[in-house]
Amino acid sequence: MRLAPPLASGFLLSAALLSARAVQAQDGTWALTNARIETVTRGTIEKGTIVIRNGLIEAVGANVTPPTDARVVDLSGRTVYPGLIDLTSSMGLPAPTTGGGGFGGGGGGGGQAAQNQSGPRFVGLEPGRLVANEANPSDADLRGARDAGITAVLVAPTRGAFRGLSALVPTREDSASEKVVRSPVGLHMGFQGVAGRYPATLLGVIAYERQQLYDAQRHAAMLERYRAGVRGVARPSYDADLDALVPVVRGQMPAFFAASNENEIRRALDIAKEFDLKLTVVGASEAFRAIDAIKASGRPVVVSVEYPNATAVTGWQFRAGQRRELNDSVTREAAVRRLLEGNAAALHQAGVRFALASGTLRPAEFLANVRKAVAAGLPRQAALEALTIRAAEIAGAENQLGSIETGKIANLVIAQGDLLSENPQLRMVFVDGVSHEVVPSSGRGAGTRAGGGGPTAQVGGTWAMAVSSPQGEVATTLTLTQSGDALDGSMTSQFGTVSISDGRVQGRNVTFSLAMTIGGQTLQMTAEGEVDGNRMTGRIRGAEMANMNFTAERRP
Repeated sequence: MRLAPPLASGFLLSAALLSARAVQAQDGTWALTNARIETVTRGTIEKGTIVIRNGLIEAVGANVTPPTDARVVDLSGRTVYPGLIDLTSSMGLPAPTTGGGGFGGGGGGGGQAAQNQSGPRFVGLEPGRLVANEANPSDADLRGARDAGITAVLVAPTRGAFRGLSALVPTREDSASEKVVRSPVGLHMGFQGVAGRYPATLLGVIAYERQQLYDAQRHAAMLERYRAGVRGVARPSYDADLDALVPVVRGQMPAFFAASNENEIRRALDIAKEFDLKLTVVGASEAFRAIDAIKASGRPVVVSVEYPNATAVTGWQFRAGQRRELNDSVTREAAVRRLLEGNAAALHQAGVRFALASGTLRPAEFLANVRKAVAAGLPRQAALEALTIRAAEIAGAENQLGSIETGKIANLVIAQGDLLSENPQLRMVFVDGVSHEVVPSSGRGAGTRAGGGGPTAQVGGTWAMAVSSPQGEVATTLTLTQSGDALDGSMTSQFGTVSISDGRVQGRNVTFSLAMTIGGQTLQMTAEGEVDGNRMTGRIRGAEMANMNFTAERRP
């Protein structure tokens, strides 16, 4: 087909930006003109042009002339931002399956303390697991992230002591060879053990991790002596997991340690200090309580805006059974909520470098919670940097991503108005120079939840629910009472009966919260489901647990 002249092409594409229908992704050479450009690193260009060629930014500035071969798009009244980067994603990874009494089988091994090379493998004890070989995100997941302005995600498993080596993946539907921006990015660690076997407890996990890191130091020294060619030096045994840990203990590869509350953060930083690791704390919901230790480390943090329930915060001391303290508890909860939402602002004020990340939030909820952080005192510019260039720096991709500069990958977000405003209107997203139209919120794009529109579903009744936990399937009975779009009820399982709270129905979407006490520990959880007649599917998530999928059938 013959291409239209640049002016006519620009008119047609500008009209397409305003349409509600999705269009096919388009690549090639582009000239985005008359746009307000927030470069992030080099200030704001009030009226400029960006030229995109071969997936890269060829030119950007106020006096750039569009090439004759470019598709020209007039972006008058719109703003262009760098694509957002989310450093907490498990997109495209297979869900853990039960096996061997632990998180599940499959994948790489856990070194000498886990199982020998011919024995069973345990998910979560796999420092040599290369995520780039596994990640296969669905088109729906990629589109959902992209419609929220997220153009790259750092993919890593969410559970375990040694989780594997992460990959930075663009949110584009394309061949596998195009999916990885950088791999490996870093080794991911945490404080979760393997149920039913060593290491299962917190003390066991810490001991296991320290032993593995000491083994890796010794393994590195032996490799160095052997490779030096000195006669009489025994050849070290091959161990893929210890080999993967060698660059970590040598400070050549960063470690990302999932730590949310104050004690976890301090423990992770102590391990980093003991082994001289280039460690980045990920999660850091209570970073405001450990600013001294974080500043002393000199390392950045990845701050999740998935705010935990106030009652799960260190020092809460909630006594809900005493009626006379009800007002006090409500006041305390509001105060704790302000602390959590002000976490990033406290780090910024202390001069700590950080990126903002979603945790396990859905993409549409990500920016909504970033706005809460801004409302709690985080400067808007700092928030934008934390979503772009700071995240790129932590992922080691600041020369490729995170700002609008010549030579960088053309990951761009085009919005009508402020991206961090209450109702941002995203119009187009470029990933690797390929354009994608964002479907407005009246459709299923723009970050809206599937099934969120239409008439309110009727979900009252008794549901037989099966929850896929890391230890196996848990049979549960869910009893719901509905009044308009509000829900209450209870959930009964082998752990007892608990009441649900904050239940809501929006279209076919159902959400509710619950607090379950297991082994003397109270777990705050949130359930999200989608209803299709008498069937419901969804997930249960919590700050201290892996996401668990569930299915439910309504009983007659």
